[in-house]
Amino acid sequence: MPQDRAAPARRLSGFARLAVGTAVASLLLVAVGGAVRATDSGLACPTWPGCFSAGDFVPALQLNVWLEHSHRLLAGAVGLLIAGQLGWALARHRSQPAIVVPAAVALAAVVVQAGLGALVVLHLLRAELVTAHLGMAMVVVACLLAVAVNATVPAQRRGGLATADRRLARTSAAVAGLTFLQILVGGHVTGTGAGLAFVGEGFPFLGLAAFGPVTGEAEAFNVAHRVLAVALVAAVVVLVRRARATGATGWLLRLPRVAALLVGVQIVLGVGNLWSGLSFLSVIPHLAVASWIWAVLVAHTLLAYRLPLVAEASAAADAMRADAVVAR
Repeated sequence: MPQDRAAPARRLSGFARLAVGTAVASLLLVAVGGAVRATDSGLACPTWPGCFSAGDFVPALQLNVWLEHSHRLLAGAVGLLIAGQLGWALARHRSQPAIVVPAAVALAAVVVQAGLGALVVLHLLRAELVTAHLGMAMVVVACLLAVAVNATVPAQRRGGLATADRRLARTSAAVAGLTFLQILVGGHVTGTGAGLAFVGEGFPFLGLAAFGPVTGEAEAFNVAHRVLAVALVAAVVVLVRRARATGATGWLLRLPRVAALLVGVQIVLGVGNLWSGLSFLSVIPHLAVASWIWAVLVAHTLLAYRLPLVAEASAAADAMRADAVVAR
């Protein structure tokens, strides 16, 4: 019987609900940040922390202005949630480093993230700072997912992981690492305006069929982004096959499949970016889906290190039932 069906339903604690909600809020924040970038609203509020002056927290009702300002307000709300989460963890879960440590790192990372956000505005959307800001957002998401997973899924293995578990967990971690690199490169492509480097006359099929000479940073990052996309497709396929080969079921098998589906959607959105000339209608979901792929792979890695394979759990359950029959 699959592990997630065999286990009795367990009501989430208040802290677990807060952890899950905070992780979801962080992904929403990333999506809103993507909307800010896709609509060129990053400098709609030219000062920080206020909009048009240091104390201007209620700016004029203009779409670009309020899109950027809403991003800041949501970031502040997420920061408060993270601070509250850490306080609760220290008060009630002090003996659980798997909860306290990522909660503390998340708070430190979100403070750094706020500082990077200020620098992005003050330095007029400098590409390196925009990329660092995006990368730190992914670190925050990963830390919050660690808190959520560790608070909601009790570890079901003592004495270390089996070989098959380690192989699956390490594969998942490697694919997540590749995704993180791809997100950074993609962020830099956007920051340097390199998304359409090979779209135009002389480059058939939106530049997908032929590349021109790599003469500068824009072309180099554009090529790197496409090569990494191919590598990520192959890596996710390997992860799905490994999950099946190790006998995993439940979320240990479902999440790699979800990641594969999202990667397929991401490729379609990427082509849509080229076809539309980087319309916000495709750019916003492209950035959001990238964070979802990262979140799915991080969650799968955490679960793969935390849960036993279903096949082993089923064998243990069968052994217990056999012992019960003999005892009768």
